[in-house]
Amino acid sequence: MAPEPTMSREKIDLRHHLDPARVIALKGRTKERALEELVEAVATSPAIRDRAALLAAVLEREQKLSTGIGLGIAVPHARIASVQEFVVAVGRHAQGLEFGSIDERPVHIVVLIAGPQEAKGPYLELLAQLSKRLKLEEVRARVAGSASPEEVVALLTHV
Repeated sequence: MAPEPTMSREKIDLRHHLDPARVIALKGRTKERALEELVEAVATSPAIRDRAALLAAVLEREQKLSTGIGLGIAVPHARIASVQEFVVAVGRHAQGLEFGSIDERPVHIVVLIAGPQEAKGPYLELLAQLSKRLKLEEVRARVAGSASPEEVVALLTHV
C-alpha cells in the first residue's frame, strides 16, 4: 500500500488518496450494503479512526439526498472529526445498484470519499478531479470493466 499522505499539501491530489487496495468489486445488492463494503475498504487506512462513526455519517448523508449523480455513478461522502485525512475507495458493481440517482438509472461505479470535518475545499477539489475523469464515457466503461485495481486508479488519477 502507498504511504498515507499528510494534509499539509498545498493542492490535494487524488493519486495520494486512492490506493489500488481500496478498489473493490461490490458484492451487496443494496445501496446500504455497498456503502458498508466501501467503508470497510477505507477503514483499512490508519487515517480512519472510527469506522462505525464514518458509516453512520455516510448513511445519514445518503438519507438526506442520494449521491447518485447520474451516468451510473454515485459519490457518497462524509467529512467527520475521526477522519484524519482524505481516503478514497472505488466500488464497482456489474449488475448495478438502485441508488436513487438523479437520472433514475442503476449505479455501477461508487466512489466513497472520507475526509476531515473541516476540509471542505480539498473535498471539492477531489470531487472535481473525479468528475472530470468520470464524465468521460470511455473512462466510465473502462473503470466498470477493468479487472485491475491498478488500472482503475490510473484511469481516475490521469492528469
